[in-house]
Amino acid sequence: MDRLPPLDGLTRLADLPRLIEALGHTPGWQALPPSHFGLPARAAATIGHAGSLEWVGLVADAAERTARRVCSALAARGRLAAVLVLDPEARELALGVTLDRTGALALSLDNPTPGQLERLRRLVQAGTERGVQFACRALEILEGEDAGRRFFLAFERVLERTASAIAGRLDPEERRTIALVQLTRVLFLYFVQARGWLDGRPDFLRRALDDALARRRPLHRDLFRPLFFGTLNRPWGARGSALRFGRIPFLNGGLFEPHPLERRWRGEIPDACWRDAFDQVFERFHFTVHEDAPPGEIAPDMLGRVFEGLMAADERHSTGAFYTPSRLVARLVDATLGRWLAPRLGCDGHEAGRRLEAREPAALLPLKELTVLDPAVGSGAFLLGMLERLAQLRAGERPPAALRRHILETNLFGVDRNPMAVRLAELRLWLAVIAAEEVRDPEAVAPLPNLDGVVRQGDSLLEPAMVLTGLDARARQEGPELARLRREFVSSAGPAKQECARRLRQAEVRVFAECLDRADQRVEAQLAELLGAARHRTLFGERRGLDPDVCGALRALRQRQRDLRALRRRLRREASVPWFRYEVHFADVLARGGFDLVVGNPPWVRAEELSPRERVQLGRRYRCWRGVGRGFRHLPDLSVAFVERSLELLAPGGTLGLLLPAKLATAGYAARLRAELVERCAIEVVADLGNDPGAAFAATTYPAAVVLTKSPPAPDRLVSLELEPGAPGILQSRLVGGGPWALASPVLLDALLELRADHPTLGERFTPQLGLKTGANALFLDPPADLEPAVVRSALRGRDCRAFGYRGSVRLFYPHDDRGVPLDRLPSRAAAYARRHDALLRARVDYAGGPPWSLFRVRAAGAPHRVVWPDLSRQLNALALTGAPGQGLLPLNSCYVLPVTSRTQALALAAWLNSTWIRAAARAVADAAASGYARFNARLVADLPLPAAVPADTRLALLAERGGRGEPVQEELDALAADHLALTPRARRILAEAPGTGPHHRGGVAGRAR
Repeated sequence: MDRLPPLDGLTRLADLPRLIEALGHTPGWQALPPSHFGLPARAAATIGHAGSLEWVGLVADAAERTARRVCSALAARGRLAAVLVLDPEARELALGVTLDRTGALALSLDNPTPGQLERLRRLVQAGTERGVQFACRALEILEGEDAGRRFFLAFERVLERTASAIAGRLDPEERRTIALVQLTRVLFLYFVQARGWLDGRPDFLRRALDDALARRRPLHRDLFRPLFFGTLNRPWGARGSALRFGRIPFLNGGLFEPHPLERRWRGEIPDACWRDAFDQVFERFHFTVHEDAPPGEIAPDMLGRVFEGLMAADERHSTGAFYTPSRLVARLVDATLGRWLAPRLGCDGHEAGRRLEAREPAALLPLKELTVLDPAVGSGAFLLGMLERLAQLRAGERPPAALRRHILETNLFGVDRNPMAVRLAELRLWLAVIAAEEVRDPEAVAPLPNLDGVVRQGDSLLEPAMVLTGLDARARQEGPELARLRREFVSSAGPAKQECARRLRQAEVRVFAECLDRADQRVEAQLAELLGAARHRTLFGERRGLDPDVCGALRALRQRQRDLRALRRRLRREASVPWFRYEVHFADVLARGGFDLVVGNPPWVRAEELSPRERVQLGRRYRCWRGVGRGFRHLPDLSVAFVERSLELLAPGGTLGLLLPAKLATAGYAARLRAELVERCAIEVVADLGNDPGAAFAATTYPAAVVLTKSPPAPDRLVSLELEPGAPGILQSRLVGGGPWALASPVLLDALLELRADHPTLGERFTPQLGLKTGANALFLDPPADLEPAVVRSALRGRDCRAFGYRGSVRLFYPHDDRGVPLDRLPSRAAAYARRHDALLRARVDYAGGPPWSLFRVRAAGAPHRVVWPDLSRQLNALALTGAPGQGLLPLNSCYVLPVTSRTQALALAAWLNSTWIRAAARAVADAAASGYARFNARLVADLPLPAAVPADTRLALLAERGGRGEPVQEELDALAADHLALTPRARRILAEAPGTGPHHRGGVAGRAR
């Protein structure tokens, strides 16, 4: 997206050629009559070309529909074309392409979704093609995405309709779960049908539905219940009347066993819902069991997208569940495997990867006993990626499907809190087995493995019995037996399956009992130690006794002992383990020291999205999750706790490979985690993926890949800055101390050290702050035009900031006086406006009394002399705002503000922050954002070097004034700044080539300065 202009700047037809240029094609202009295509367009023109392909632009209503109709008209005339339709009122843009067929994409100009932006990115990447080649590639992008989008939307509609039709004493979430279970079963069967295993007929399901309807029999009772529970989950000899379905494989697994909710519900899905599901979803799309499906086909990875899409937005935010792109999964799996294998082969990661790719026997041998955990499975992307990679490397050991079954039995483990996530992960893994089956005869298909033995529902971070936290409660004796029984259960089928499940549960009970016994013994020893110390005599012959601290510790230990023994009684009474616990269900792995690999994409959840109870528990349980100050902003992201927990579960010498928020490299709340990782682990990779085209998430996320080994680092340990082997690296010793990780080339880091040497920081003299906050932008920004001028001011947004100036502003309802004090009384029209919104004003998070129309952080934003820069930008861009108190622009909280004491200071500091050297220092430690952007927050700017003479340097102030008039000043500015910093020529050259300071960022920028 680097070459795309801001979409919100597209307002008229004449703006569209800029988009053509950004796509890498040749812009042009030839006006056409608005009715040229026989549609009610307001304007039309030919706006560019790409070889033999012409670009047509229109302004019209209903952008997507118009784009499709124009494409159809052009296709009928045999013209090769691409179409852009702008709807200015709806703020929508549609892009269509025509060849022998047509495809279209519509997107919002003001709030495009991440998926829409990703498709635009892919179109930009295809921009090097011309003519038919571009049209073919564009159609693949539009049609493939369109098929997936249409499938999801249709599936969602049918799901909601089915859930609402379910009768019985169930809450809405239970109804939705039952509906989803039914529909995912049928979805799975459509993939099975694609293999030809449903009686050898490619239309088995549709015909079975039509036959049942023709016989006027209830579909749920007469078709689906016998098909699910009397056929697919029963061996051939136990099917009885269900043999009428013909030659259907015995699939086993947990999918075709009654769900606990079904056992309680015992109802039926109405026939109308089943007909809708077939007519509107299953029969409208083509299914394939191969993940790398061509555009337009529905592949198993759609299960992951369905899982993300069907979660309500608030649930996705609170659980951090987002679909992970398969290409990124494969790259992280390879990087983690290679780094784990390297010390076992006595080589580096690059060489280990080469030996793996060559399938050398010495490299393949350790993979047979490898244990891999994903502690937050989601829809199973990482377990699937690891399954496919291990199966590829070990190809030839067994038949393909048998090999995948064996890997699932012995090598892969997963956990997730969400039961539907566990179910969908199982579906994707089962489909991977089915895709590898070489048999054509349904009767020869081996039963699917029982994955509920290795993919468990549970909480990787917290468990109900916090009483066990901090105690050595791992089983030692039962581990090997548990491993054997779990493998037997996973591979069992038919009548033997229930017996295997019973014996596995009994073994888990024994393991948990052993855990509780060890924990009780540990508490007993701690009690004896405290009491013994109290009885011990001092130098004067007196007993030490029990001081208040010891008494408190004794009370806590005795309560813990009571809790442990109550849990032991519950275990004996219920004869089953009441919740998931790693030390029980995967006791055999932990008895060996832990998992060899921990891989995945754990939830990224801000602290404010968690419940108060969960925040307290996390703070007690995890050292690195405890906040560094007051308020949510000082509490870590949930991913911090997942890193700490993953290290606990990792065996010594094991390797961790996780996708994490890129801000963990710089955020203050992650300082303790960074310090521990550098001290305790050999960090292999820290790769910022914010601008990596292969890392595009379906959510607005800024990922980083972190790979590390649980072993002390060597003094000369190099940390790679990219996932792929052979990438440049920096010394791990540069990352010590827990400070922000400057992830840049060694020569750039050396230059940055030189830049910072012997100079105080800006924060030692000035205090950067966020700009003005309204708490209700819809109310305060762009207020009604009839409000009194006395309460309306101009405000500056971050996106309008430029170096030395700004472009544009927004009207702001400002019920304060020139000193920033809230008005006690408002003019009549403003008062009426505020009264209409009184409830909203008082409900704002920051409101703490006083006039309800008060704004927040006003004083710094309205200071007479300020330096302002945007929070989000490609590079640090600063401008000076000076003038009479309360009369100038008011920066909003998408800007940062630095109040200073004089006009000269403001101008000089703005020039200083716009120098190439300071921009390079800022960009090196800035939090990454999408499309090449970064966040330049208060902490970052406060840490920048500021020689004492800079704020009073009138030469810098004059350069800022000239830059505000649009004059080119960068060269002079950089020379003056280098003198202040005493930079060497070598440092100047390196910093000038740093990211964010290249030629396309240089020179003064025209704008209005104050």
